[in-house]
Amino acid sequence: MLTIHQGALGDFILALPALMALRKFFPQAKPVIMGYPRILELVEKRFYAEEIVSVDQKGMASFFGQEGDLDPGLSHYFGTFDLIVVFGKEAEGLILTNLRRVCQGQIIHLHSFPAVDERIHLADHLLRELRRNHVSGKDQDPRLFLNRSDQAWGRSYCKKKGLTDEEKAKAIILHPGSGSRRKAWPVERFFDLVKHFRGHSSSRLLIVVGPAEAGEVEKSFETIPSERGATAPVVIKGLSLIGLASVIEGCRVFIGNDSGITHMAAALGVPTVAVFGPTDPKRWAPRESMWRWSGERCRARRVPRRSFPDARTRSV
Repeated sequence: MLTIHQGALGDFILALPALMALRKFFPQAKPVIMGYPRILELVEKRFYAEEIVSVDQKGMASFFGQEGDLDPGLSHYFGTFDLIVVFGKEAEGLILTNLRRVCQGQIIHLHSFPAVDERIHLADHLLRELRRNHVSGKDQDPRLFLNRSDQAWGRSYCKKKGLTDEEKAKAIILHPGSGSRRKAWPVERFFDLVKHFRGHSSSRLLIVVGPAEAGEVEKSFETIPSERGATAPVVIKGLSLIGLASVIEGCRVFIGNDSGITHMAAALGVPTVAVFGPTDPKRWAPRESMWRWSGERCRARRVPRRSFPDARTRSV
């Protein structure tokens, strides 16, 4: 069984319930996922995929073209599958047409997103798409599975940063970044959170810094002066997604913007607060990870209109 998913990190995390449903509906199938390896390493040999394949490889362009010759190697490869599941916007897109030329097995198309005017959560929409194709699946929250090696790496990394296992378990993680500036709460608000937690909690603070926050923002967090004997926040940067997931798992709470990393934290079972602005949380908010926690553990919070830059609408 080959699944083709070319979405970003957040979209992929919200597709996990559909991937789990496929895995359980076809328990004898060898699951292979094609997409972006940087993202897919989160699931390689971790329940969802026994093998991952890059969509950014020579020859794939021919499958997105019209009425051209298809790459022979990939044509043979696709022809070995009994089932190919394609997440895509168009039901009759070129890749589906070309896959049907070389694959004798079943091909299922799942519309990547619900209609613009339909307020249904993406995870629920994808499960509905599966049911439309006669594949049953229970409604459930996205869930990531780290192995023991991942968890050991995360503990070792934190120890190198000066955190004991106990401090890691009580740590509060802040992620001020997002893939889109208009979805990012102003960084000054995260500085306010740092001050608040340092005055009201003994938990160590971890700051996840991505490429967009590098430079002055990173230096600002690193140089926050000590107050009342409090230690400086620990800045986390330069990790792969699986490395970052290994650090996040098991921490006390995660606070971040509408971003793929926030979705990843929720899927790891970490109590999560997601700050939403222009996008609709009814469709895009992280889902609770009830598999690990009892009660409600994931919230999307309302913020004032003036709190977000360059955004036309505001929502919870």
